[in-house]
Order: sequence, then C-alpha cells, then structure tokens
Amino acid sequence: MAVQISGVVVSWGIPSAVKSASDALVTGIVQDVKISVGGSTQEITDEDGDYVSRVDFGAKNTVTIQTIVTDATPTLPAKGAAVTFSAAVDGVPLNTGLCRVESAEITYKGVDTTGVSITIVHYPEMTTPAP
Repeated sequence: MAVQISGVVVSWGIPSAVKSASDALVTGIVQDVKISVGGSTQEITDEDGDYVSRVDFGAKNTVTIQTIVTDATPTLPAKGAAVTFSAAVDGVPLNTGLCRVESAEITYKGVDTTGVSITIVHYPEMTTPAP
C-alpha cells in the first residue's frame, strides 16, 4: 500500500541512501536506523577555573542499522569494511569522507526473526584510507 500522509507533514520510512548501504552489507529488511553526530571537545579554562573557550574537533558520526535477515545463510560484514552511502541523510554528509563497519552482530531467537545490527563509523574529514 502506498503511504498517504494527511495533516501535518512528518518524516516517514527508511531513507533510500541507508537502505542501499545496508543491502550492500547484509540481505534483509531494515527495521531501525539511528544516526548520531559527534566528535571531540576540549574546554579551556582560565586561571580561576572558569570556562573561557570551547574547541570542537575530530568530527565522527555513527550509524546503526538493524535488519531482519532474509538470507538463509547470512554473513556479517568484517570490521573495517568500507561502506558507501549514495547521499547525505538528514543533513549528515554520509556520502563524503570515509565510512567503515565498526561492529556487526547477529541475533538468533527461538520464536522470532533473526536480526543483524551493524554499527558504521563515519569520518567526514577523512578522504582516503591510511596506507
């Protein structure tokens, strides 16, 4: 059934850029996506211990994708495997910089579907992998 939104416009569904990146890693139905924007911060204090400056650096974002497995023999992606996003998602430029699999886990349940959770780290300022 096609989605029809009435009333106030809301964001609905899984972004296609995330779905295509997930499909390249494991065959499944994407259930949840969480995107976190982060990095490092250094707070600078004066002689009295009062904060006088804040320096934000080392941008690093995290994407967690949870799927229901639709493959009879799923294979988890390796730690450090490259991930490609086709577009930015909600203002996070996942299609630039470097994305790598940080972790992947599979969950088997007796009376439920098998699930895979993949965590991807995105370094927006890193353009090429180290030699």
